[in-house]
Amino acid sequence: MSERPQAVINRQLIDKADLIVAVFWKRFGTPTGVSASGTQEEIERAIKQGKRVLLYFSDIEDIRDGDDGQKAMVKSFRDSLSAKGLYWTYRSRAEFEKLFRSHLASVVQELTVKHQKSEPKKKKAADVSQTGSANANIQGDHNKVDQRVYHQPRKIKLIAPPPENAVTPAEKKKIEAWIDELVECTADMTRPAAYGMWWKRLQNACEVTRYEDILSSQMGDVEKWFRKNRAMGVRKQRTKAPDLWRNARITAIKAAMKSMGRTNDEYYPVLARRLKMKPFDTITKLTKTDLERVYRMVLKDAGSS
Repeated sequence: MSERPQAVINRQLIDKADLIVAVFWKRFGTPTGVSASGTQEEIERAIKQGKRVLLYFSDIEDIRDGDDGQKAMVKSFRDSLSAKGLYWTYRSRAEFEKLFRSHLASVVQELTVKHQKSEPKKKKAADVSQTGSANANIQGDHNKVDQRVYHQPRKIKLIAPPPENAVTPAEKKKIEAWIDELVECTADMTRPAAYGMWWKRLQNACEVTRYEDILSSQMGDVEKWFRKNRAMGVRKQRTKAPDLWRNARITAIKAAMKSMGRTNDEYYPVLARRLKMKPFDTITKLTKTDLERVYRMVLKDAGSS
């Protein structure tokens, strides 16, 4: 009771966490005395501490109802992050699940490797005997060492900053989304292995050791690389994992229809007529060929709407 409530939350939860996940809809929260809301304070504190933060904004529901002031704060916070490319948006719960599942798998793999590297390796004590000048004779533990012993200088690891014309945060976000999509199309390996493979292939294609070193001028080539590999992956997935392929196509169709405000009853007859198909009232029973035709038509409509 003697502390600021948000300070207690920060110390007990945020400071001990490896990963912070935040999802916004139409409420921003209440001021804490430090930030405009507790969630904002938690996010900013985690980022300052160098923790991984997965931040999402929902574009599913109609937000015309609700507190205008709260919605304005959500929009303002979202706009402030746009230039940094620090968040994702989603238009369906299926899209959110897909994004979060792939992001979580990637972060868990990254944190696991990080923690494994940080654990000190225990070395078994052994008797050592050396001869010659400027050496020390050591037997057992807790002995004094001759100060004339030669010590190997520590190796300093230098991390070069990215070039000035490297990809922007927004372009990095786009590249990450492309890699996520390629991983979704990879049906014959685990997700962590797929992430490792695609990042390595991208770096080889761009002739860089880190994707942060890719130049903005290379984004066109990166997109061509992505589209080529996605087409190959989709064809492979369609053969080796047809159920996964079908679910991905249906999810994409539904999300595109929702973005256009189209309904099954009025849009399906239009699609059937334009594609010269038999009338259908559900896409779940379409053949692979017809489902692919519908998918391409719907995405084309969504892109031009």
